[in-house]
Amino acid sequence: MTTRIALVGFGHVGRAFAHLLLQKREVLRSEYGIDAVVTAILTRHHGWAREDAGLDLEALVSQVELPNHDSRPLIAALSADVLVEVSTLDVHTGQPALDHVRDAIRSGMHVVTANKGPIAQAYRELGALARERSRSLRFEATLADDLPVFNLVRYALPAARVLRLRGIVNSTTNYLLSEAARGTSFARALAQARRLGIAEPDSSNDLDGWDAAAKAAILANVLLDSGLRIDDVRRTPITPAVGKQAAAAARRGKRVRPLVTVTRDGATFAPATLSPDDPLFAVDGFSMALELETDVAGRLVVSLHDPHVEQTAFALLADLVDVARERGTNIHGL
Repeated sequence: MTTRIALVGFGHVGRAFAHLLLQKREVLRSEYGIDAVVTAILTRHHGWAREDAGLDLEALVSQVELPNHDSRPLIAALSADVLVEVSTLDVHTGQPALDHVRDAIRSGMHVVTANKGPIAQAYRELGALARERSRSLRFEATLADDLPVFNLVRYALPAARVLRLRGIVNSTTNYLLSEAARGTSFARALAQARRLGIAEPDSSNDLDGWDAAAKAAILANVLLDSGLRIDDVRRTPITPAVGKQAAAAARRGKRVRPLVTVTRDGATFAPATLSPDDPLFAVDGFSMALELETDVAGRLVVSLHDPHVEQTAFALLADLVDVARERGTNIHGL
C-alpha cells in the first residue's frame, strides 16, 4: 500500500524523520506492506519541494535549501494521504501548525505531528474534526520524544480510567537540576545543554515552564477529557535558586525534580523534592518519565533514557505505521 506523505517542517526533527524513512524503507515494505513516499516538503524559510510521484528524499536530506522559493503550495492542494507536521512551535497560539493540521484534515489527510501547539491549544476541536472526516490524528511525539504514553493507554489499558499523571517531561530543566545536584553552576549547566542542542538559545519556554505546561494541557485534555488551557497550568519557574535547592537536597540524600502533576482538578509544573523510594527519583539528566495512576491497572511508570532527536523521529514513524494500518477503518484518536 502506497502512503503519500507531505512533510511540513524540515529542521532537525524533519530531517531525522526523513533519514529514518530511508533507513526503514525496506522494513516498512516487507513487514508492514507500507510503501512510504514523500510527495512534498514545505518550510517557512528554506524553500519547498513537491513531486506527486515521490521526491528523491536521499538527495534532499543533504541540502540546506530546498529547490523552490516562490509561493509555496497550499496544504489542501498537495497530493498526500498523511500530513507529518513538525514546523516551529508557538506554544501560546499553536500557529501556524494549528492551521496546517486543520487544513490537512479538512482536505482528507490523516495527521501525524510532533508539534505540541495544535494539540495543547485545540485538541477537542481537532479530534472532533478528525472524527467527522473519518481521519486519524496521531501525536505521540508531542509529549516526550518516543515515550509511549498515548499508545500505552490506547492499546494496553482498555477500559481503564486514568486518574492522575505525574512526571518529568522537560529534559532541559531535569538536566539543569541534575547537574546542580552534582555541584555544577546553573549557568554552566545551561550553557552545556545549549552546546548539546537540547536547550534552545532562548530557553524561556523551558525555564518558565511553558513547554511543560503545554504537555500538561495535552495530558489533561487527551487522557482526562479536560478542557485545560495552557494558561491554566500553575507554573513555578526553574531558576538558579531552585538549583541551589537541588544541591542542598542532594546533600540530604534526596533529589529535586521538575514535576508536572495533572488531575481532573488542574495541573501544576513545579520543582519537587523526592526521596529514593519515589519511582521518579532515578530519572536523571536528560531522561524523562511519566507515572500514570489508574482505577483498575494500578500505577504504571514509563521512562525514556537520555533521548535525542532520533527518538522524536521514531515516534513519528510509529504513528505513521499506526495510521497506515488503520486507513479505511473507524479508529480515530483516543
